[in-house]
Amino acid sequence: WVGWTAVTGLGMALGFLPAEPLAELLGLGIAQVIAPLIAGIWIGFLQWLLLRAYVTNIHDWIPNAGAGWMGGYALGLLTIKTLAGGFWEAVFGYIVFGVVVSLVQWPPLRREIPNLPAWVLANVLGWTAALVIGQLLGGLYLQMNVQPEVTAALISGISGLTAGANTGAALIWIVRQPERTYPEAVA
Repeated sequence: WVGWTAVTGLGMALGFLPAEPLAELLGLGIAQVIAPLIAGIWIGFLQWLLLRAYVTNIHDWIPNAGAGWMGGYALGLLTIKTLAGGFWEAVFGYIVFGVVVSLVQWPPLRREIPNLPAWVLANVLGWTAALVIGQLLGGLYLQMNVQPEVTAALISGISGLTAGANTGAALIWIVRQPERTYPEAVA
């Protein structure tokens, strides 16, 4: 759990560290696609380092994480912008993000961890809690007049720790569930 939490937070910080320079170099629209992809790949790679010891067939975790992040971020952002961009719209956008990320991550996990609803719920709760904590911290850091790159890395890292703690706990809970056996059909 501690490892999963730590690598998710580190992956978020590393992934969003170049967001500000990318936005200045390529424009905000392109950076909003590339930064989540980079973050998803970092998070996926670091999580893969942990998962490969426990899940035997996890070779596609990294590309699935990157794709899930890029798609989830894009759909979540579109949701927020379409619904007017207030706090509750952001919550709904993060719910969309959590659903997309978990569904794209599911194919590598389902081979050995057959509990999709719990994984989706963990991602939705984890990333929505990360939004709330990130919003609170963002307000504090803006008042302190900290450099944008530092602010983005700190908020992203702490948000990643929040989501990682939740998804890590859920992953452990899911793995520890007894396998379900189904009675054979009566002829």
